[in-house]
Amino acid sequence: MILASLRRKPHPPALLPSLVLALITTSAMPLSAWAADTSSSPRAFDATYRLEIEGWPDANINHTLKRRGDAWISEMRAAVAVANGWERSRFTIDENGVNSSDYESGYSLLGIGEDYHMGQGELEAWPDRQAALFELSRQASQASCWHPQVAPCTLTYTNYKGETKRYHYRRLETTTLDLPAGSFPAVTISLWRGDHPGRDLRLTFTPEVPGLLLAADYFKDGERTSRLSLRRLRFNDLAKAN
Repeated sequence: MILASLRRKPHPPALLPSLVLALITTSAMPLSAWAADTSSSPRAFDATYRLEIEGWPDANINHTLKRRGDAWISEMRAAVAVANGWERSRFTIDENGVNSSDYESGYSLLGIGEDYHMGQGELEAWPDRQAALFELSRQASQASCWHPQVAPCTLTYTNYKGETKRYHYRRLETTTLDLPAGSFPAVTISLWRGDHPGRDLRLTFTPEVPGLLLAADYFKDGERTSRLSLRRLRFNDLAKAN
């Protein structure tokens, strides 16, 4: 939900962990078409992001990646003022990429909320947001659609209601980013919807830690209105999901 939260003052279902979730996906081809042998091996981690949204109090977002048998569990939890929400994905990884098998999310606003769930049958065509974010982070540094004279890549994922969402993206600069959590090699991508070319979401990943966000910035008509940054990171390679 983090992504949706960055884009605007969130309405209930789009509130929380939808900054990183509400957008991310795959490339112009299905996830199964992405080669995975160039990315780092996943590691269990516990991260804290700081989310700043114009017109809202700042908030922390907790993001964990844990191992359960052959599967990985990615979960985000956040609270903004009188609202809170969470999102969890279960997926496996093989030589062809990520395979979503289960997705759950929920929110509460002034004590009123709703929960969402999708199983493997509903996630066969496209991954859920959490799994897509993980795969995109592994492949961002290899994206070929970086030159302005080349057509942008197309991103597609299944949102919390089971709807297919599509965005365009380009790979921007690669650099080293110094944050309170440490110094990381970083790659930034820019994402936008075809019907909103003036709205630009920039996500920064590190190829060293699949699934981890270093930063996210949302621009509307050239002005940054929201930002997310990594504040704390702890690795727990022995961690397993409950």
